[in-house]
Amino acid sequence: MSTFTVYLASPLGFSREWKSYRDRIKQRLHDMRCKVLDPWEGPFGPDIAEASAIQDWPDRVTAFKTIAAQIGKANEEMIRSCDIVLGVLDGAELDSGTVSEIGFAAALGKKCYGLRTDFRDCGVFDGKHFNLQVL
Repeated sequence: MSTFTVYLASPLGFSREWKSYRDRIKQRLHDMRCKVLDPWEGPFGPDIAEASAIQDWPDRVTAFKTIAAQIGKANEEMIRSCDIVLGVLDGAELDSGTVSEIGFAAALGKKCYGLRTDFRDCGVFDGKHFNLQVL
């Protein structure tokens, strides 16, 4: 069986409550012999905590601007290096970051797949589960 590198695009790092779901997805991919690139496992946690503690607003904004650029570059490199992007597409509205990552990967010619366990439609037309641009 071939090994694929999969970039896991998702909003599942914004809440500790979603970590177990993200871990289950990653375990399933590992079981399928895929290497998983998870942007939520980046080394930026200490930098974010440090920037969050800055009391001076302009300095805080500058710190977060620097961190955002570093995270964006790291995610871009992971997307460029992967074979496949798997986007978690649950929610009443799709996560803008996840959709952007899928769009970037698609523009690079990467195979993109969506995982949607949410039964609600959030698309433009009946029976289309999400925005046509993502389809």
